[in-house]
Formats: sequence, C-alpha cells, structure tokens
Amino acid sequence: MIHVFKSIERVESMGITLQNAMKIGKFAECEVAAGYKGLIRVIEQVTVMEVPNVVKWLKGKELLLTSLYSIKDDEGAQRSLIPYLKNAGVTALAIKPSNSLNNILDIILEQAELLDFPVIKIPEQVSYVDILSPVMHAIFNEKVILQEDLDQANQILNEISLNSQGIDVFINTLEYLTKNVITIESRFPFMKMPVPPADISPLTEVEVNELSFIKHPISIKRKYGERWVSCIVAPIIVDRRLYGSITCWELRSEILGHDLAILEKASALIAIEFLRLKIKHDIEQQYKRDFIRDLLFNESLDDSDVSERGEKYLFSINKPYVCLLLWGEKNDSEFEEAMIINKVESHLQERFPGAIVGRIRKFFCMIAPMEEPKAASFHPYCKQLFHDLSYYLRNRSIACMGVGRTGLGVNGIRNSYSQAEQAVKFGFLKRQQNEVIFYDDLGVYRLLHQLPGKKELDEFYQETVGKLVEYDQHHDLNLVETLKQYFHCNENLKVTSQEMFIHVNTLKYRLHKIELLTGHSLQKSDGKMMLYLGLKMYEIVEVSF
Repeated sequence: MIHVFKSIERVESMGITLQNAMKIGKFAECEVAAGYKGLIRVIEQVTVMEVPNVVKWLKGKELLLTSLYSIKDDEGAQRSLIPYLKNAGVTALAIKPSNSLNNILDIILEQAELLDFPVIKIPEQVSYVDILSPVMHAIFNEKVILQEDLDQANQILNEISLNSQGIDVFINTLEYLTKNVITIESRFPFMKMPVPPADISPLTEVEVNELSFIKHPISIKRKYGERWVSCIVAPIIVDRRLYGSITCWELRSEILGHDLAILEKASALIAIEFLRLKIKHDIEQQYKRDFIRDLLFNESLDDSDVSERGEKYLFSINKPYVCLLLWGEKNDSEFEEAMIINKVESHLQERFPGAIVGRIRKFFCMIAPMEEPKAASFHPYCKQLFHDLSYYLRNRSIACMGVGRTGLGVNGIRNSYSQAEQAVKFGFLKRQQNEVIFYDDLGVYRLLHQLPGKKELDEFYQETVGKLVEYDQHHDLNLVETLKQYFHCNENLKVTSQEMFIHVNTLKYRLHKIELLTGHSLQKSDGKMMLYLGLKMYEIVEVSF
C-alpha cells in the first residue's frame, strides 16, 4: 500500500526530527533507551518537566526534559506517563536518571517500548541547558531561513525553465538544493533522460496508477543499485496525464519538508519541459506518418522524393524492406496511440535500426529493413515481437500481426504492405487470431487474392456456395457450416458428425442436399474443388475489419 507523503505538516510547522536534533551539540552524547521507531518524529519546542502539572500545558511536538523527581512517589502517574504523553502528541522524553529512580525508569522504558515512544537517557555531565539552547536555536533557524530558501530555490528553478536549459541542469540544481541524488524518468522512449548513477527499479504498475490518480508526491522504497532506499517520487503531469516522474533518493541526508516543496515546484516546471519535447515529437511524428502514407499510397511519389524525405529516418531506397501490420479491436486515445507507437518503434529498432512505425488506417504499420544476415531468423523474431507487444499491450485486445514478403524499392514496399494486409484479413478466415500470420503461409488465399476483379469472384461464389447461403436463410439445415466442417475434418463422415453433434445419417442427407442445390458432386474431384473454392470465396466476401 502506498501512502501520500505526510511531511507537508513539516513544511508548515518547520520543526526538526528527533533524529537530526540528536546530532546537535551535547544532545549527541545522549542515548536512546527505548522507542527507536519514533526517531523520525518532529520537535517544535523543548520543555522542562519538573512539576507534576506540566502535562496540562502541553501543545504537542515537545521534547520534554525531566529527572522524573515530581512523580517519584506516584506509581499511578509513573505507569500512565508515557501513554499520556503519547496521546498529547509529545515527541520524546529525555530523562536524567539517578540511582534512586531505577525502578521508575524500568516502568517508563517498558511502556515506551510498547508504544514506540522515544525515551532518551541524559548523561550526568550533560545539563538541560546543553540540550535546550542548541536544539531551540536549530528550530528557530529552520523557521527563519526556510521561506527564504524556498523563494531562492523557486527563483533558480524558474530561471532554468524560462531559459530552456534542459533536464540535466534541472537534475544538477535539484541535487544541490536537496543534498540528495535526483533521477528523472519518462514513460516515453523518445524523451531521452540522463542515465542514473546506478541501476534503479522501475515504478510498479500500482505506483504508476497512484501517481496518475493523486497527482502529488508519494513516499516509497525503491531499489538503488543493490539496496532498497527510501525516496520521494513526484509525478510529472502533462495534459492531466502522467508523463514521467522525479525521484529524490534519501542517500546523503534525510528528506525534509522543504525538499518536498522544492520537488513539487520542480515537477511543475519540468512538466513544461516535457510539453516542449512532446510538441516537438508530435510534429516529427506527423511528418513521419505523412512520409509513410506517401510511401505506400502516393502514386506521384518519385525515387528522389523518397530518398530526400527518408534520409532523416535512415531510410534507403536501395535496401530491401518488409511490412508488418499490428491490428487490434480497441480504439486508442491519442495518448495511448503515442505510447503504443513509441513502444513498438523502440522494440523494433533494437533489432532493425532504421525501422519506422506509424498509424496507417486501422493498423500500426511497421516497415523494417531486411538485410540478408537477419532474414534467416526473421520468422522467429516476428513471433517474439508479437508476444512481447501483446504482453505490453495486453489490455488493448491486440488481435494479430500480418507480415508481408520482403520487397525492394517503393513498389516492393507497397506489395509487402498489401500482402501484410491480406495476411491479417485471410488469417482471420483461417482462425489464426492472436497469432502472427505470414503471407507466404496463406496457401490458396494468395491465389484468390490475385484474381483481377470482383465480378469473377461474385459469379463463382453465386454458382457454388451462394446457393447454399440463400437456402440457409429460409431453412434450418445449416448447409454452409456443414460444408466447412466436412472439409475441415478431411471429409471424414464420423469425425464431422461428432464435431457438429449430429447423426451421421443427418450429415449424409445434408451433403446430398448440397450436391443437389449446387450441381457439384462431392464424390468427384472437380465438384469438390468447385465447392472448396466457392467456400473460400464466401469467406472473402464475409470478412471485414
């Protein structure tokens, strides 16, 4: 469970933690006797308790200094002291014990350990003044200088943003201001962030959702190198969406309240820098989409145009290319589409530098250079690519990926695109959803795809399976599905009847009816071929995206 960082209270009250206070002056010579878990609690004032009724005047967040002399004879007060102080919001109790108070001290320590309430032993040589003066001075100084520090920090960060000095300068400045290690991460590969000084664990899906929802910093532990480190993660929000995050790692000093204020200011300014990068990227993506569309569909495009416009994408007209089309059923928002394109392109370019990706019609179109050494392992790579992308895009119903043949030049790429499109279309007919479909594996569908016009397809269809479709509309014999199953089961009557849950005699009757209606015999090779091809024509007519 992730919790919103609670140190906002420290920004308002501006105390110091007990842990930090015990580094000041002679307070450093004192010993924590119980309640170690409470060391992160905050001190706002120091009070001496040497009269029984001092507890009435407590306001919370005090460090109480005492000898316990005022309750040395009151066992009830001794046993109730720690619970009372804890409920009153007191930060800690510092005791200067004597030999006569050992029994009382045992009761106090027992209660303190149980309630995680810090109890500190003051050595004989340390006086109350040795603690009170330097700690109060530190608290006072913290209050006086904090607003001045925040104003100065905000001014520095504003200047960096206004002058567009970049992410590196932001990181260096934040590390100076917080006295800790700072890392900035982007959810988009195109936003290149500085490499962290050590390997860091990525944010979990739960943490990403938390940042997206609350849009404020969270306190978590993340792995930095080989160890888990406490840190604050501030979201970078652009257009009300999470584009990245800033992490302040508690490696050099404790993260204080003003660090949180600085991070929140920085996250808002870095969001402006991210927006600049996004706008620049969106313009570049639009140019790339236009290039891909022209490459695939613009008949007036000549080789010199392709070479000139493709140079920035490392595209060469002299290289062989292959088209891959990723198709899914869900309509993505502009933000989600950008995420998908960046993920697909990043993955593809690791293996094929110079690959380009864009949204074309209903597909994510990938055009990858296919040099000879990589051709042999291309089929397994496509399956791995689809597996990886399906995992990453698992909530977007990615249906299948079609792969065309390798082609050279503009015409070769256009043929590869058309083949990949047909691979997706005919792959559905072969029930190859959630798979990679290669054009070379389509069998008879490749031949049907090459037929010159729709008229011939319609005529052939009407002479064969079209008659069965019309009959099924008025009768309950389900002849088209029967013919499909018959060929699917390799003309085995027993297996076909079992698949359709009908008696074998019912199947024979239906097959005879098919022969009568179409005039083609299933006992002759010519008749079977006509009906089989007619069935494929029917499937082509029926399929649509």
